[in-house]
Amino acid sequence: MFKKWLIVLILLVIAIAAIAGGKLYQNRRAANAAAHQSYPPTTVSTAVAEQQIWSPDISTVASLMAVSGTEITAQIAGNVTQIAFESGTPVKKGALLVRLDDSTQLAQRHADEAKLRLARTTLTRARKLFAANATSDAALQQAEADLATSQAALENDRALLNKLHIKAPFNGVLGIRQVSLGQYVSPGTPIVELQSYSPIYVNFSLPQNQLAHLANGNTVKFHTDAYGSTAFTGRITAIAPGVNPQTRNVDVQATFANLDAKLRPGLFGTATLAIGAGQAGIEVPDTAIAYSTFGDTVYVVKGKAGEGQHVKSVIVHVAQERGGKVLIDKGLATGDVVVIAGQNKLRDGAPVVVSNQVMP
Repeated sequence: MFKKWLIVLILLVIAIAAIAGGKLYQNRRAANAAAHQSYPPTTVSTAVAEQQIWSPDISTVASLMAVSGTEITAQIAGNVTQIAFESGTPVKKGALLVRLDDSTQLAQRHADEAKLRLARTTLTRARKLFAANATSDAALQQAEADLATSQAALENDRALLNKLHIKAPFNGVLGIRQVSLGQYVSPGTPIVELQSYSPIYVNFSLPQNQLAHLANGNTVKFHTDAYGSTAFTGRITAIAPGVNPQTRNVDVQATFANLDAKLRPGLFGTATLAIGAGQAGIEVPDTAIAYSTFGDTVYVVKGKAGEGQHVKSVIVHVAQERGGKVLIDKGLATGDVVVIAGQNKLRDGAPVVVSNQVMP
């Protein structure tokens, strides 16, 4: 009986060993086939790693203000008889914008011009008579006073006409017209807004602990969502003499040339000021980084185009991140070609085809 069970047990062991051996053989064949299987190359987009120096910076909320900006208003009452501008157009200093009814003042000016001519003639005659002892000193003084009065009256007429002929006080761009032909306007009635775009001020505040880093001439960069990632560059031109006792901030003003007039008064954005010493490293787009708790990696393209390119996974250390870029201080070298799109299909050693039309 014992022999029978022993034989059965031996046969069972032999059967299990045969099954395991067959399975192992199949697995080895599958692994062999996989090792020699060729995968199609993955299309990726790349960027070249560049050596850069990044300065530490501080960013804060900023707003734009025109160097010259005002709302043109009427100074005296009258009916609008001429509108000499178009909304939204540039204008030169001294250009006529609006003319109010000046008929009464013109008539008064003509009358005062006639009085002035008579006063001059009278004074000339009085001086001749006085020289000939034919008139009194009082008469001569009266003639001189009449001339001065006539001149003052004419100057007043001209001042009133200047107020009725509303002109641009400086070069700038006009806003939207707020009056109509024939409209009666009172003193203070808005006519049109006038703003000067070039140059333009960027105003912001910084904490008092940054005061040591502030100086006239320091570079300031301005970003606004109106222009995406575009950075505008200007320089600090004014620093408040004191710190605000409520906020403990210091007010700063930078001036930007704004020659293309893209920046407009009232625009909101971020001012960035470089402070301290810079840090050297390798700059790449942030889409090149595969972040992981086990270490951040980058795929570097190896080989030449047309000769079978492949990728190598490289562990890197990210020192700083800023504006869609990262600064790497370990793992990459200048000139390395890194993958910035298409990494989700990659593995170490995978073949690739570079096509920079593939966007991250």
